[in-house]
Amino acid sequence: MADELDLLQEQEDLINQLHIQAARARSGRAGESLTHCEGCGNDIPQGRRDAVPGVRVCVACQQHLEFQSKQYQRWG
Repeated sequence: MADELDLLQEQEDLINQLHIQAARARSGRAGESLTHCEGCGNDIPQGRRDAVPGVRVCVACQQHLEFQSKQYQRWG
């Protein structure tokens, strides 16, 4: 059972890395980063704007969007 859990965790880590790479690839076309999240209106920290050029949402909203996407893929 532990080996299966380790494998699932490795797969989840890989998927997360692929999402990050895809976001960075898209960011080249995304234009300038927003200073405020288009989801909730909160400030987007400069560190996030530097790390993800063209970012449009804060970390909390990004996590929510990714969770919704996973739920949709699982049940959709």
